[in-house]
Amino acid sequence: MIHRKLLRILMGAIIICHCFTSQSMATEQDISAALVADELKTLSNAVDNLSRQIAKQSGNAEEETTLRKLDIAIAYLNFRSRRIEMFERDLQSSRASRNRIEDVLEQFQREENSLSQSFDSNQQESMQKAREELRFRQQAIKDRGSRLDEEIILLENRIMDMRSQIDSVESFVQKNLQFYR
Repeated sequence: MIHRKLLRILMGAIIICHCFTSQSMATEQDISAALVADELKTLSNAVDNLSRQIAKQSGNAEEETTLRKLDIAIAYLNFRSRRIEMFERDLQSSRASRNRIEDVLEQFQREENSLSQSFDSNQQESMQKAREELRFRQQAIKDRGSRLDEEIILLENRIMDMRSQIDSVESFVQKNLQFYR
């Protein structure tokens, strides 16, 4: 009987210990669960902050790339504008040369007309030689005028091409500058 009493007491103690341990374990599990939940919440906030910072840096890098592209485009526009101005000066010079050639041709025509009046009929051979020389010079000047006309056409076409290139780059610059206003 004493054994049984001791066994009952021992079993009661074990049951009581087990109950207290279960409650303490349950309390520890609740505390652990709360700590894990807090840590998960903190980790989630950190991940959100990190993703916002990465997105911001990505935006900054993209903005820097666009700004570099704009800088290059503006430098290209300056270069092309100066080059167009140079071609326009060449075009004006060529047109002025062509006008001078037309004046020289008119002068040759007047000279040819006056040539027949200045020679006597007995100087026919000299007059013929002078006319041939005049026509040869006149033809050389006409050839030069033709080459100038071709050069003028090439310059005009080149200027138009360069202006169309500038227009496309200008539209790119204006479009991207509107984003920064």
